[in-house]
Amino acid sequence: MEPLTLKQRLAQKNRKLVKTVELDGDKVELRRPSHKERMAVLKLIEDANEMPNKAPATEAGQAGAPAAGNAAETAANLRGISRMVAAVLYDPDSKLRLYDPADQTDVDTIYGSAWLEDVTADAQKAFLGVLKESLEEARGNS
Repeated sequence: MEPLTLKQRLAQKNRKLVKTVELDGDKVELRRPSHKERMAVLKLIEDANEMPNKAPATEAGQAGAPAAGNAAETAANLRGISRMVAAVLYDPDSKLRLYDPADQTDVDTIYGSAWLEDVTADAQKAFLGVLKESLEEARGNS
């Protein structure tokens, strides 16, 4: 059997491991998606109007009451984050992605999980990669 070419070997590589975390006693890996995968997830988020911190603003009610749409905006933001989490969670043994960011059932499962808040920051860092680090650095310099 002929040895694999460099192109074939690179195509078989696993996504870059960013971090291993424990969720409710089970270890999972956070792996950086490819640019193609990242863009597909961002398109899903945009199409579903779930872009974190980009939901349409609503006017606040009287006497400083929260805006009527805040709960809906927060839910949409968290669903967008749930899609990002789905894109980066991998099984450490099989190296396969655990959830499908295009599957609404998987997104709802993550959205309703008790561990979503615990993994959000690390998952966003894995999803955005260097882009997130650059944005944070720019904010810190301003």
